[in-house]
Amino acid sequence: MGLFGARATNSLPSGPGGLSQALEAAIRVSDVAASAAALPDVLDAMLGAVVDLLGVDQGSIMLVDDGGHNLVLSATVGAPAGAPIGYQIGCAEGIAGRVLATGKPLLLGQVDADAFVNFTEKRRPISSSAVVPLRVRGRAIGVLSIAICERAGHLSDDDLRVAQMFADQAAGVIHRTRLHDGAEQRSSDLMALLRASRGVVGILDVNDLLQKILDGAMRLSGGSTGFVCLFDRDSGGVATGVFRSIGKDEISALLARSEVQAARSSLEPVVFGSSLAVGLATQAGTSGVIVTTGAEEVVSDRQELLSLFQQQSSSALASAELHEALKHKEQELSSIIDGVLNPMVLVDAAGRIVAMNPASEELFHISGRFSEGMPAGGALGHEVIERMLTGDGDVQTEIEVGVPARTFKARVTDVRLVGAPAGRLLVMDDVTTERQNARVQRDFVAMIGHELRTPLTIIKGFARTLIKRADRSSPQQMTDVLTTIDNKANQLERIIEDLLYVSRVESREAALRVERVEVGELVTKVSQEMLRNHPEREVHLDVAGPLRWVCDESKVSLVLRHLLDNALKYSEAPAPVVVRAREEADDLVIEVVDRGVGMVSSDVPNIFERFHQIDGGSTRAHGGLGVGLYLSAQLVRIHGGRIWVDSTWGKGSTFCFSLPRRVGQTNPRVLRRSPEGVV
Repeated sequence: MGLFGARATNSLPSGPGGLSQALEAAIRVSDVAASAAALPDVLDAMLGAVVDLLGVDQGSIMLVDDGGHNLVLSATVGAPAGAPIGYQIGCAEGIAGRVLATGKPLLLGQVDADAFVNFTEKRRPISSSAVVPLRVRGRAIGVLSIAICERAGHLSDDDLRVAQMFADQAAGVIHRTRLHDGAEQRSSDLMALLRASRGVVGILDVNDLLQKILDGAMRLSGGSTGFVCLFDRDSGGVATGVFRSIGKDEISALLARSEVQAARSSLEPVVFGSSLAVGLATQAGTSGVIVTTGAEEVVSDRQELLSLFQQQSSSALASAELHEALKHKEQELSSIIDGVLNPMVLVDAAGRIVAMNPASEELFHISGRFSEGMPAGGALGHEVIERMLTGDGDVQTEIEVGVPARTFKARVTDVRLVGAPAGRLLVMDDVTTERQNARVQRDFVAMIGHELRTPLTIIKGFARTLIKRADRSSPQQMTDVLTTIDNKANQLERIIEDLLYVSRVESREAALRVERVEVGELVTKVSQEMLRNHPEREVHLDVAGPLRWVCDESKVSLVLRHLLDNALKYSEAPAPVVVRAREEADDLVIEVVDRGVGMVSSDVPNIFERFHQIDGGSTRAHGGLGVGLYLSAQLVRIHGGRIWVDSTWGKGSTFCFSLPRRVGQTNPRVLRRSPEGVV
């Protein structure tokens, strides 16, 4: 088996012309190596230079593929038809496989086919050939083959060395080109990943984020169709999603594929045909999937990029979910705070307003949004509160705020703000009603002691006088004393009855005993009763004809008695008190008019409140518990009516109340028995 033939007769040209030719070829190869041409063009040019310099009939370059299993024909010169670019053989096969495996060149004459594994017969006979490895850093990445065919001549050792020189140059060019192409591809991929990732950064709305995720995935895969969806945690069905140029039926079919199911569970990109699926998952338990369809080679090449994009998309989705949860919690907290009736003000460590609820905005007459970030000092218009907010430690006090003034129990405490130094929180409890009730109760105790003591003192005084002077008193004196005792006893009885009525009304034990009442007779009866205590006064009655109404006579009499009593006490003779009664629409309206001192407008809204009395000398002169008008108002409301007053200071007052017509009042039938039956 002859591997190495005799010295070639057509070896590298000698002499000045040959050296010039060799130098020119070397320069040509260097120029090709330094050019920015595509790798196939560079390989063709370098191979052509070798073939021309050595005067051989054909040459080829075969490179190891990415998997390292095959040699792929990448360039050829002078080869017969039938050996296309891309033709492959195994890395361990033939002469090229031997050279690739050993990393040593071979110079061949007649080839013994049995010496090589899977040797392929050439289509034309070869008289001499050389096969050299393309080496980069001691590793063979391919082989360069040259041959003399169908003519006499042999390649020499010098030819082999020249071929190896060109092969080494070619290997360097291939390596640098691959590095350059790889760097460019990597740069392109990274730019694509950067643009895709930039789209999902900072998007906190889930629906907008899904749109950006789909845009990025389609950009990376080079596709124009696809979808992204999130799944419901309980049912496992699609909860929300976005899609592009794809129908719902096709989406359902893709979701049912095993490849998509595998991508969902493994969170690794899964390629099937020209489609790619990659799962999404967050720490909160949300899962989803991205499916895109694009160029098959792009989808395969960018699996790693899509895996990185999946991680960034999952992180962005987790951030969006966290933002949604925080936003929901913030809305819940805001709703709770806004619904709190207590004024609340929050300031930071520097004393600047952070937040105010609507109750505090209304109290201090400022906008929380407008005042946010402003110093609390001077913003609230209340020096005590501002000092409390800008001070130190827990503070509690009772203050009056607003017009009209309301009493608040104000508390300020230090609070810890997230990511910031401690601030201060003001909470105010409105205790106006409590303080008013306490004051009313104190006044009532003092007042009822006075009101009960006055008639009781008179009764005791006259009773003692009667005991001591009964035998010396005339019948008239005895009558006067007993009459006085009786009147004061009646006064005590009315006070006690009013208090008991108030108790029954407030405990909801007061009930109506309705009957048909002649209004004119009722008004006359009550007026005459009241005039016994005011013999010098007059009451003018104005009742519109016969007027019958269904109501509780005793309770309406009590209302009218209190109104008449006030009118007679707070006006003077000779001005009469006028009582009017009329039917107006479906209401009975009764008015009590006096020409007395009247009331100022600020007293009118509170006149029907329990234990309320108008401050002034006239009130104290006439006494009273402050329950008459309150009781009257409650008794009218029990009837379903209403009560009101029109009053002008110095001109008098008109107290009015109305009672609605009760069901069944119109045209009642009276049944009575006769000899013939019921008629």
